[in-house]
Amino acid sequence: MANEQDGLHGAWRRARRAAAGVALSAGFVALAASGPVRDVATLPSRLEVPVADRVVVPWARWLPVAVEAGPGLSVRHAGHGLAVSAQHVGHYGVQLKWFGWLPFKWVPVRVVPPQRVVPGGQSIGVLVRTQGLMVTGYRPLPSPHGSVDPAEAAGVEVGDVILAVNGQPAASGAVLTHAAQVAGRLGRAITLTDQGARQTLVRVVHPLYNPAAHRYQVGVTVQDHTSGVGTLTFWSPRTGAFAALGHSISDGLTRRPVGIASGRVMAATVVGVVPGQPNRAGQKVGVLAGPELVDGTVASNGLFGLTGRLIRPPAVGPTRTMPLAVPDQVHPGPARILTVVSGNRPEAYRIWIERAYPQSHAATKGLLFRVTDPRLLRLTGGVVQGMSGSPILQDGRVVGAVTHVLVSRPSWGYGCYAEWMLPPAGGR
Repeated sequence: MANEQDGLHGAWRRARRAAAGVALSAGFVALAASGPVRDVATLPSRLEVPVADRVVVPWARWLPVAVEAGPGLSVRHAGHGLAVSAQHVGHYGVQLKWFGWLPFKWVPVRVVPPQRVVPGGQSIGVLVRTQGLMVTGYRPLPSPHGSVDPAEAAGVEVGDVILAVNGQPAASGAVLTHAAQVAGRLGRAITLTDQGARQTLVRVVHPLYNPAAHRYQVGVTVQDHTSGVGTLTFWSPRTGAFAALGHSISDGLTRRPVGIASGRVMAATVVGVVPGQPNRAGQKVGVLAGPELVDGTVASNGLFGLTGRLIRPPAVGPTRTMPLAVPDQVHPGPARILTVVSGNRPEAYRIWIERAYPQSHAATKGLLFRVTDPRLLRLTGGVVQGMSGSPILQDGRVVGAVTHVLVSRPSWGYGCYAEWMLPPAGGR
């Protein structure tokens, strides 16, 4: 009987230890999954803070973690976060310690000069001349052996950019036309410096005579200019430098930014809107309004759109400067976009930033947001083409720009961080 009781007690103790182990494990899992611990685990590996401003990172007061700021840096509790600030440019750091003594993470902090800009929102027309000739299509030519395309046979592809013809810059389509005539009459080939999706090669092309056109041709259609309608994002009243569009002007096939030889921006008037619907993108319908309301020159076309200098700043819209946010200052929550839906004057519409993706280096799609303003939803269905570049404002700062729409859900869109759009002359 005693042996049976000892066995029962042993089994009971083992069951209690197993239950305690399960409960302890569940507790650790629950703790690891809790919001405060996730905040610690996902604390940025580095921070960027403008001088005399602050960055707030999520935190919880009850976690047994001590925060030691380096000299010159201030770290204070702010609601459910830690506010990090400094008064001088430089490199600093924050040391985090479990239980006040066990170091577990060092976070470098870079304090940068503040930037102030005037937010835009005005619709603009863009007219640019490209560096090189964009290949937009093939044009097969007749020959004794049927239709052939000399450029295609030489390896030139639609979407490529012809940078030079016989070693001379391809400044216009006339350069290619003239070279084909001269080479064709002499029975020679021409060389094309061809920028493809992955590399730039020299292609050797033999022009053929086209009886219908009465001239020699190489078998491609090209264009040396492009135009469109977009939105001014922000500009500097001190230098006149501006940024616009939020994404590059690309060749439409490879999506590579097109090199710009020269260009101009001027005001555009929105005369109508085709609302967006699921799986069908909407668009603004705009016409050039001339340089009286906005006028400027284009200097570059990069991953985040156009930069240049304003000759005449916008005659309508915001006039006061606002701080330009660094990515670490952007957070999920309410925000606004400035854009034009009709006419020339930008208006503010409410949105909600769903995600602010951590980015320590320039990259597209930094923000995911949805339109919450009933008026904008009624007028446009959400985000439409032509809205790209519309500035995103949050907490009194310019934080980003609209870049893309989710075609399946037109009330949702992506944005890039405004800091990545700074013109080279206005960068840090």
